Amino acid sequence: MTSPSTLAPGHPATGPGENPVRTDAPPTDLRRLLAFRAHGATRLMLTCRARLEDIEGAVAAGQAELAVLAAYELVQLSLSVRGLRTEGELVYGRDEAAFDPFAGVAAEDAEAGLTLAAEGWEAVGERGEEWLERLRRHLRDTEALLGYAEPLPNVRSGSGLMKGFKLTRMWQPSLERVGLPGMVPEAWTRRAD
Repeated sequence: MTSPSTLAPGHPATGPGENPVRTDAPPTDLRRLLAFRAHGATRLMLTCRARLEDIEGAVAAGQAELAVLAAYELVQLSLSVRGLRTEGELVYGRDEAAFDPFAGVAAEDAEAGLTLAAEGWEAVGERGEEWLERLRRHLRDTEALLGYAEPLPNVRSGSGLMKGFKLTRMWQPSLERVGLPGMVPEAWTRRAD
């Protein structure tokens, strides 16, 4: 499943009174493309994967309520990555009331994601693993939109952490050149000595 952007009614690609046109075209604005690929990868590697691990643990422990609550956050964050392609918010502050995870996301994609999260309520036993696989597929679909040749590293593993830092170093000069914030908090890259 992809999350294409939707053109507003009256956009030149739509006729008067026609439904908006959906497109899978990559962003044409350099800053938007950099934000999407770099910050989208960071959001997936650091936050979405952590939520997925929480959900996996909750399903294994039979804690359906915790699994669903974490799945709602996971899906919203994953959708917010998709929204970065068009108009999504670059900065995500945990528990910020003003953050709109659905900015730039097609309504049907938001509905499908939230429905997926809600279905975790009945995800026990074998159905739990099926639901988890659908959540994993949702994340893989979001990651595929970023256009990397290889899967993003698991930064919660020893080798993945170094690959994550390598990805950060690769994007940092371009982000700085166009005035975008770095992929990780500045304190993470500043020497303490």
